[in-house]
Amino acid sequence: MPYIIANPFTLTEFLLASLPPEERAGVLVHPKRIKGVAYSLLKALDAWSPFRLPGFRPFPAAYLQALQAIPAQAPVLIFGIENIKDLRILRKYLRTRRIALFTWNPVIDYQQNHQMRQLHMQQLKGLGFHIFTFDPGDAQRYGLTLTQQVYRSVESFRQEVPAEWDIYFLGQDKNRFDTLRALALQWQPLGLRTCIRMVPEPGRSYPATPGVEVLPRSIGYTDNIDTINRSRCLLEITQANQSGLTVRCLEALFFHKKLITNNMSVCTLPFYSPDRFFVLGKDDNARLPAFLNAPLPALPPGALDPYDFANWVRQFDDLSAG
Repeated sequence: MPYIIANPFTLTEFLLASLPPEERAGVLVHPKRIKGVAYSLLKALDAWSPFRLPGFRPFPAAYLQALQAIPAQAPVLIFGIENIKDLRILRKYLRTRRIALFTWNPVIDYQQNHQMRQLHMQQLKGLGFHIFTFDPGDAQRYGLTLTQQVYRSVESFRQEVPAEWDIYFLGQDKNRFDTLRALALQWQPLGLRTCIRMVPEPGRSYPATPGVEVLPRSIGYTDNIDTINRSRCLLEITQANQSGLTVRCLEALFFHKKLITNNMSVCTLPFYSPDRFFVLGKDDNARLPAFLNAPLPALPPGALDPYDFANWVRQFDDLSAG
């Protein structure tokens, strides 16, 4: 198994926790961002200098020592860390060049401006890492290696409890509020119980909408799991130009829930069924109540194995030097 350098986010921690204890010993959690003008300036100088900046410690000493202790020929997976300055600094402390970087967001998430996206990808590819993405469009546009989206086994978290909600959404706004509001207003007269929870964009105000809750802050992932268990169907609204499977889609599959989505690519899945996926813009809205009431088809044995983190991570065992 490769050494893993992972972002410090809650969902990543949830995935890492699925590894056997002996494999978690090879996991390093990347430090959270340190704020401060002086630190940021020194970090930028360190990142863009060909050598380590004398007298400056970009990350905690124990973390830097652990990076340097990774064997020179070991494979390393950098998981979900996409900050160019951080990656340039990591490269200075890693002796190995068998390094894969999995980008866990569509490229458009980094920069809305096309020219800035091109620059970001040019800098990313200039690091000399093997770069992997779950998004087929990004793989084609930027010459990245396509791999599966990833989640984890949830046998110990899945509960058979009475459904409190028919449709559940959780996510940041990312210019999706108007779509979410329109769907909620469309579904309310049908008597559907919607739990649409959205984290707002800073400084933006939103009109009160039945069935839509604007959260003051992000909620914990265990709270998210609790609501998934108490819902019949999950809702995802992908961003423009995103074509790969989302984590929300895999949540639905692993938790044995139906999914309403605007992502047409689900129709190409080997386990696609119109009784499992309702595709906005393709399926007749009048069919939604019947869709929710239809039995959920069983998945073929082993269908989710390629998306299970404990299996997924094995593909990085045999990396060549970049």
